[in-house]
Amino acid sequence: MDDEQPKTLYVGNLSRDVTEALIMQLFGQIGPCKSCKMIVDAAGNDPYCFVEFFEHRHAAASLAAMNGRKIMGKEVKVNWATSPSSQKKDTTNHFHVFVGDLSPEITTDDIRAAFAPFGRISSCMANCPTLSLRV
Repeated sequence: MDDEQPKTLYVGNLSRDVTEALIMQLFGQIGPCKSCKMIVDAAGNDPYCFVEFFEHRHAAASLAAMNGRKIMGKEVKVNWATSPSSQKKDTTNHFHVFVGDLSPEITTDDIRAAFAPFGRISSCMANCPTLSLRV
């Protein structure tokens, strides 16, 4: 049933010149978008947004088509905003750490190296400073 499938994508590593209207126009070419919410923080980090589709199939097609594409000179990262229920992992031993106000020079490898002594890191991205530690 489509109601149980995810319909919202996370779009990161955006240029500061990208607008919600532009994202709706670009992603809307693949399938009708219900909404777009741009997140811009005052700390100067790259903006990101969440794009919600009416149908899962359009969100899935957009994920496949848009991940890694350049928008206004920057290669965007597109992922599911939430994991599909059929792919949910046991997270009872996971701890989510949000790291903010990082220098733009900080890389994913830098973050991994800093947190490696605390346990196995299951995911980490410098442009979306979240990681899960499994200890």
